[in-house]
Amino acid sequence: MQFALLTDIHGNAVALQAVLQDIAVRGVEQIYCTGDLIGIGHQSNEVLQLLTTLPHCEVVSGNHDEAVLAIIGEQPYPKSHAAIRAHHEWIAERLDEAYIPFLQQLPREIEKTINTQRFLFTHYALRGKGIPFHEDPFASIHEPSLENMEKIFQDYPAYDCICFGHHHPKHFFQSNETLYINPGALGCNSKNKAKYAICTVDTGIHWNFIEVEYDAAPFLADFKRMNIPDKEFILKAFYEQ
Repeated sequence: MQFALLTDIHGNAVALQAVLQDIAVRGVEQIYCTGDLIGIGHQSNEVLQLLTTLPHCEVVSGNHDEAVLAIIGEQPYPKSHAAIRAHHEWIAERLDEAYIPFLQQLPREIEKTINTQRFLFTHYALRGKGIPFHEDPFASIHEPSLENMEKIFQDYPAYDCICFGHHHPKHFFQSNETLYINPGALGCNSKNKAKYAICTVDTGIHWNFIEVEYDAAPFLADFKRMNIPDKEFILKAFYEQ
């Protein structure tokens, strides 16, 4: 059994298309995506068009997805995203209404048992079902380490593997009981490489972390040319431009 793991696409359809092509060449059918499909990049509709047409793709929601939905639904907006609220409003105004039901029905967690191995797919650890991402007490922990992974997921049941996103660097940590896996942000980096991972499950769990080269220049040129709120901050923080 094999599956591909994607996370933090962030409105970068060019990077996503490159990854999907690589996955197809490798003959992997099942895909799991751990959130933050939209926001930051300007190609949210294109990303959603790609994801919603995949026959074997299961997706959970991320904090940027929920922030944009909060604006669309006139719900309380996350305080932690106040610096880029204008950007999220720009995304919300341009989001194709046809994709709103898809985003609204996304779960926060998916549990799977694959060849007796228990997997959890989630964007991030939350202390309760209804807690907003920005109110989580561990949301500010960004340093990748096994100690922090065990702290962040301390209230969760015992899984053989926890797959997540939210923090953009790659994570690969193993305790006595659990693998903690984050392939790294697919759509946000400065190296023209889109990250994802492939998992092979037999008597154990084996991970292959992959970086797909793609031409990010047209994506960044369009971004710089468009009148996007918080453009300078986003280019520096997420693309090192």
